[in-house]
Amino acid sequence: MTLQELLGLLRESILNDRTDRESGSSDYLWTDQTLVTFINEAQRRFAVRSLILRDGSTDEATLVTLEAGKTIYSLHESVIAVLSAQRVDHNAQLLRVGHSIFDAYRSVNDRVVDPDSYNRHQPGVTLAFSTDEALNDLDSGSLSQISLRVFPAPSEAEDGKQVRLRVVRKPIERLRVNAPNATPEIPEDHHIEMLDWAAYLALRIVDDDAGSPRRAQEFAASFEAHVTEAKKLAMRKLFTPTSWGFGRGGFSWDR
Repeated sequence: MTLQELLGLLRESILNDRTDRESGSSDYLWTDQTLVTFINEAQRRFAVRSLILRDGSTDEATLVTLEAGKTIYSLHESVIAVLSAQRVDHNAQLLRVGHSIFDAYRSVNDRVVDPDSYNRHQPGVTLAFSTDEALNDLDSGSLSQISLRVFPAPSEAEDGKQVRLRVVRKPIERLRVNAPNATPEIPEDHHIEMLDWAAYLALRIVDDDAGSPRRAQEFAASFEAHVTEAKKLAMRKLFTPTSWGFGRGGFSWDR
């Protein structure tokens, strides 16, 4: 649905905000700009809580350009999680590992630790990645921005090569009053559902004309129910079944 359609639905059918409801200088209880702000917040919240917005093609959110010797890259602020990573010029997926795997070391002799063993992996072709490397981004100060760590460190020959990510993300572009034909980034199946949160934001104030806290809570509850169902759908699509076979150490992940 377009922003114009969503705005009309929110104002007329959900909020019942008609020009004949009040007298005075303003025809409506809420301006278009206010309602569009609420719709933007509703879309962002729906995407974050449901994990429904997945992307593997938007360059600014899914493309990482390697630099020689650089192992940690701050991802786009819209990225919530990384599902997988693949070098653009290779078919094989990069291996996902945890932070501890990168620097894991066990000496042959437990009483002797050779510090140089941590640095024996020479720069080369990117083989693995991790996204649990940093708690915050030092440049922006964001507590939620995700960092990507690659292994091993890219060599000079790898400088400029690219890694394509599949991510779960928040919307990147905000809807604007002067672009009525724009559409939300979350799937259309959830466009009307997200309006419940916009209605909650509009009605939560205590005001004889515009406010209705009881109705606001009803819309909030409806929104959370829609989010729960959308998240179940998203998780079913991401589910990877397990298999069992002889000679493979019991259960293993199918790929």
